[in-house]
Amino acid sequence: MANPFVPNCRRLLSIDGGGLCGLIPAEALIAIEKQLDQLTGDPQRLCNRFDLIGGTSTGAILAAGIAKGLSATELRDFYINFGPKIFKKVFLPAQFWHKYPSGPIEQHLREVLGADTTLDSNLLKTMILLTVKNATLDSDWFFTNNPNNRFFATNRKLRLWEIVRSSSAAPTYFPPHTMAIPGPGGQAQDYEFIDGGVSSYNNPSLQVFLEATVPEYGIGWPMGVNNLLLISLGTGFCPVTIEEGKAAHYNLVCWAQYVLKELMNEANLEQNMLMRLISERPPQPAVDAANSALRAAVGAPSDIALDRLSAGLATTKLLTYQRVTVGLTRERLDQLKLPDIDPVKVREMDAVDQIENMRRVGEAVAAEQVHMERLAHFFKG
Repeated sequence: MANPFVPNCRRLLSIDGGGLCGLIPAEALIAIEKQLDQLTGDPQRLCNRFDLIGGTSTGAILAAGIAKGLSATELRDFYINFGPKIFKKVFLPAQFWHKYPSGPIEQHLREVLGADTTLDSNLLKTMILLTVKNATLDSDWFFTNNPNNRFFATNRKLRLWEIVRSSSAAPTYFPPHTMAIPGPGGQAQDYEFIDGGVSSYNNPSLQVFLEATVPEYGIGWPMGVNNLLLISLGTGFCPVTIEEGKAAHYNLVCWAQYVLKELMNEANLEQNMLMRLISERPPQPAVDAANSALRAAVGAPSDIALDRLSAGLATTKLLTYQRVTVGLTRERLDQLKLPDIDPVKVREMDAVDQIENMRRVGEAVAAEQVHMERLAHFFKG
């Protein structure tokens, strides 16, 4: 799994959760794949470009698909072809527990990832790190095919599609997924797992960085701006607001969905700020200015403030970090020349009627923010 281009540097990829908004990072992946093929003159699947790929929820689908050797276009088409089938509501009274059945998503994950592909399969062409929440134990679990990880021997025969299904089991949207995990003496115990986004790791960037560099995790790659690149792909963000007077009339389901979205936003913001503090970033003045304005609206530090704090904390940066995401607001969509797209509708994780618009947003974000020539030295000697 060594970097085939520059042996002394490692390249990491992290992909956020966000349901059908996974079309946004999927379009970024298409642009990354195409640009790297042009830059290197050597067409390759992304599994051969990155040494470790982390994902949460919909990001886990993309990460696992890349590791299986799927092209970025094939991954994008997963959402287009199967999204309407996966997000087809169950009938009452089942909607009191979850909006969508588990059957369709499980079927299509088995088809795409392989029904019998296990975590130790040689069909996985690069290392992955998938974030899941163990609801039974109230703990965050990270499944990886790194053979030196302390839990690999226990988890190696778990099926990939089941791990991805667990990572994408968003409460109120899908039911939990039960997996039997081997324990001491070989006896398996059933645990219920839910979406890894119900944690601090909906944006798994920091954990991907730690997995790659902390020796206790079994890898221990060297840090440094020329040794380590991490590209982090987001699914979009926006303030989760409630119109004045309506909060008092929210029911339990409304509050559950509000809390899930707000938790994802807060996790994404926190993880990105932490990564900003320890990394060096290629400049993106226009994008930084637009995202700073939106963060300021919710009381978060601006890019200028983060850069000043980062400079004061450390003179030696630990990695090169590139974040690709977008604020799903009226102003930002207008800046992307998408005035016909409703920002309220397109930000919903299960809006099947917005699939084409989500794809268009992703395509515009990729055109604006994916410039692999700025990172070319990580991919060719």
